[in-house]
Amino acid sequence: MPTITFGGIGSGIDTESIISGLVNASKGPLNRVQEQGQATQSAISSMSDIGNLLSKFKDAVQALDSVQEVGSFSATSSDKSVVASAAGGAAPGSFEVEVTQLASAYKSYSDVLAITAPGQALEKSGTLSLTIGDKTVDLAIDGDDTLDQVMQKINTSGLRVSASSFFDGTGYRLQLRGLDSGDDNNVNVVETGTNFGFTKTENLKSTGQDAIAFIDGFKVTSKTNQITGAIAGVTLALTAETEAGKPTSVSVASDSAGFQTKLKTLVDSYNAVVNKIHTEAGFGSVKASNAQLRGDSTLRGITSSLSNTLTQTVGDGKFTTLRSIGLELNNNGTLKLNTSTLEKALAEDPSAVTRVLAGDDDQTQGLADKLSTLATDLLSAKGSLQARKDGLTARQKLLTDRADAEQRRLDRMEEALRKQFTQMDQAVSAAKAQGNSL
Repeated sequence: MPTITFGGIGSGIDTESIISGLVNASKGPLNRVQEQGQATQSAISSMSDIGNLLSKFKDAVQALDSVQEVGSFSATSSDKSVVASAAGGAAPGSFEVEVTQLASAYKSYSDVLAITAPGQALEKSGTLSLTIGDKTVDLAIDGDDTLDQVMQKINTSGLRVSASSFFDGTGYRLQLRGLDSGDDNNVNVVETGTNFGFTKTENLKSTGQDAIAFIDGFKVTSKTNQITGAIAGVTLALTAETEAGKPTSVSVASDSAGFQTKLKTLVDSYNAVVNKIHTEAGFGSVKASNAQLRGDSTLRGITSSLSNTLTQTVGDGKFTTLRSIGLELNNNGTLKLNTSTLEKALAEDPSAVTRVLAGDDDQTQGLADKLSTLATDLLSAKGSLQARKDGLTARQKLLTDRADAEQRRLDRMEEALRKQFTQMDQAVSAAKAQGNSL
C-alpha cells in the first residue's frame, strides 16, 4: 500500500514540490543510462533483423547452388492424362507418351455381415491369411469377435494393409485395402473357416498393379502413378489411360523466365541485407539510425565479405564472374540484374553460366556455393553476427544494472530529503506553537 505524504503542514511550505524538483534535477545520469539502454536494445533488434534477412539471402543462393537448380526448364503436355513437370536436370526435347494402365492398390470387401450393429459377434471362426510379397500373417478369428475387433487385428498385423467398415444403409461390410500400389504390393487373401468373401469376383474392386506407359514406343513401368527417371529431370504424373492410338505429347523447353526469377530473388534478398546495414550503421551521406551501430565494424565486415565473394572468379573462359552473366554491383554496394547481359550469356554458353553459379557439383564450387557457405558462417552460433549480438546483450545487462543503481540512489536521496524537510516542518510548527502560547 503506497505511503501518502503531506509535507509543509506545519510550515506552510510545499515541501513535496521542492523534493520532487530536487530529485528530478538529479535524474540526468539515470536518463542517460536509460537512453543508452534503449539504443542498445534497438541495436540488438536490428542485428536480429539483419540475421533474418541473411537467412532469406541464404535460401536464395541455395536455390542456385547445384547444376540441377540453375538449369530452368518447363514441361508441357497436350492432354490432362499426363501432367509433366521439369526440374534442373532436364534437357530440351519432345516425347510421345501412351498410358495403357494406371497403378492401383488392392481393395476388396466382405459379403454383407450377419449383424445389425458393429458391436455384435460376427460368429466367424478360423484363420485369415494375408500375404504381401514374401511376408504372410495368419490372423486367428474367434467366433465372438466383433467387427471392430477383426478390424483391429488386421490393422495391427504389421502388414501394409488397412481394414475399415462400410454400411450401405441395410448391412455392414468389412473393407480390406492395401496401403501401397504396384504389382509387388498386391494382397493375397486365404480364408480357412472364416468365409468373409474377400476373394469373390464381385467383392474385389482392384488389385495391386504397376502403371504401364510407352514413351516413344518404349515400355516403362512404375509402382505409382508417377514416372521419374525415364526422361531426365522430368516427372510424369499419370491421371488416366490415353485413348488407343492417341498418345500425349510432352515437350521440354528452356525456361529462362524461371531462371531470371531465381536471380531476381537473389538480388532482392542481397539488397535487403545491404540496405538494412547501411540504414543502421550509416553509409556515405546516410546517417546511422542507431548510434550504437554507427560505423559498426561487424556490419562493415559483413558487407565487405559479401561483396568480396560476389567479385570472385570461377574457372576460366568467357564467363567466369557474376558480372559477366549480368549480376553487377552498384557503387553503393547493392546488386542489380542486367537482363540483356544475362540473355546474351545464356544464348552463347548456358553451361558456362551454370558453372559460374553452381560450379560442376563435384570439384569446383560456384559463387552460389561460396555465398551459401559465407551466409552459413555468418549465421552460425560462433559467427560474427552472434558474437556482436552477445556483446550488445552483455552491454544491455550492464546498463540495466546501472539504471537500477541510479534509481536506488534517487530513492535514497528522496528519502533523506523528506526526513530533512519533515524535521524542518516539525521545528517550524513547534516554534509557531510556542509563539502562539506567548
